[in-house]
Amino acid sequence: MSKKFIKQMIRNIYMLLSLAMAFCSAIWLWYWNVGVGWDKGYFGFRTLATVGVLYSIVYFSFSKMYKAHKIGAYHLMELSFSQMLSYGISDIVLLVAAFFWFHNFQRIEMRLFIIAFFVQNFIITLITFFMNRLHARFDEPHRVAIIYGEETYPLLVDKMKAFPYRYKIMGCIDQNSNRERMFKILNRCQDIYLYKVDVALREEMLLFCEHRHIDIHFSINIEDINVRGCEVSTFFDTPFLRNRRTDVVWYYPIVKRLSDIILSLVALVIASPFMIITAIAIKIEDGGHIFYLQKRLTKDKKSFYIYKFRSMRENSEKSARLAKQGDKRITKVGRVIRRFRIDEIPQLFNILKGDMTIVGPRPERPEIAKEYEKRLPEFSMRLKVKAGLTGYAQVYGKYNTTPEDKLKLDLIYISQRSVMMDLMIMFYTVKILFLPESTEGIKSNQHTALYDRPDQKTQ
Repeated sequence: MSKKFIKQMIRNIYMLLSLAMAFCSAIWLWYWNVGVGWDKGYFGFRTLATVGVLYSIVYFSFSKMYKAHKIGAYHLMELSFSQMLSYGISDIVLLVAAFFWFHNFQRIEMRLFIIAFFVQNFIITLITFFMNRLHARFDEPHRVAIIYGEETYPLLVDKMKAFPYRYKIMGCIDQNSNRERMFKILNRCQDIYLYKVDVALREEMLLFCEHRHIDIHFSINIEDINVRGCEVSTFFDTPFLRNRRTDVVWYYPIVKRLSDIILSLVALVIASPFMIITAIAIKIEDGGHIFYLQKRLTKDKKSFYIYKFRSMRENSEKSARLAKQGDKRITKVGRVIRRFRIDEIPQLFNILKGDMTIVGPRPERPEIAKEYEKRLPEFSMRLKVKAGLTGYAQVYGKYNTTPEDKLKLDLIYISQRSVMMDLMIMFYTVKILFLPESTEGIKSNQHTALYDRPDQKTQ
């Protein structure tokens, strides 16, 4: 058997073990805490089996969203945290189902749900550790090559070097390099990444990879995103791609605004103890202002003042620049509240006012947006929709993601936005709240997230 087949089998076994534990834990909770059991004959058997299947479906849906079964692709801690969220949300859904079964919480043993949650996560962490180690025995980094057309390619190199167990870079090749030398390197690779190369080279590499069964990856241009929803027009005998401009469904803005009001009110009630503690901590540390107001841009370039808990020393932002790695302007309290996004909570008031929405592109400062637009005129396309507390770029990007990549992620959201997509982003935001790399600042030699110079070249 090939290593590839064995690794796939290990991933499948891990997923089946996770589902089996979901099914069994749901049955255990329902049997001892809620409803009838196996001793009730066919009715009890049917009830428990139905609960187990439905719970497993909920668990599997969230585990897919949180990538909880990606053995070999993520660290043990991230996999365990993804599993914790998947089981935790499934337990809450089961608890809600139990409430509707009894119409109150008095007959529900909450301690059993708490015990089940900890047991689930203890067992799945052990399983994840064992399966991850087993997968590593047959795993090896993918041999990859990068063909680049722009000098910003070291950004991609840095991202790959952060995952040495996934990527082994065989070479970085200029698109104008000698073809014989290029193909000599490519023939030893399993994947080829084309980073902002010419169209002619794209076509050449497509044929090359097709004949040699090599996976090929293209960097996405803004134009590629804008034509993603195109339909094929065959009115003539020459086929065309038609980029039809369609609005979102009529009920989407209504549902979005109602959910903004309801969810922000609920979140403010839940978060109020944390807000009080944060406000006291900020005041005690340096006696300065608790809140920080800053001008930002939203839909149609309208400006508004965003509310945040102050995480930097007072009057530290005399010029518009992003926080850097190890920024000395950030206070001790500020480091904690920025780490867990607590400084963002007051933006719920902006959502209630209608300045922002829960899901949408993050609002930029006018000065920084103007600077970005000098290098990237399409950056203003983000302002087709209202600014958001979280968004597609926040879920799949980081604080220091380049403006171009943020724009691409935001445009993907704008072109595909829907109630279901907003819901998916909200659920995924729960995960990234606890990932430290998503709050990583820009480098010390930068004022914005623009990439100013190629720091390195890899040959």
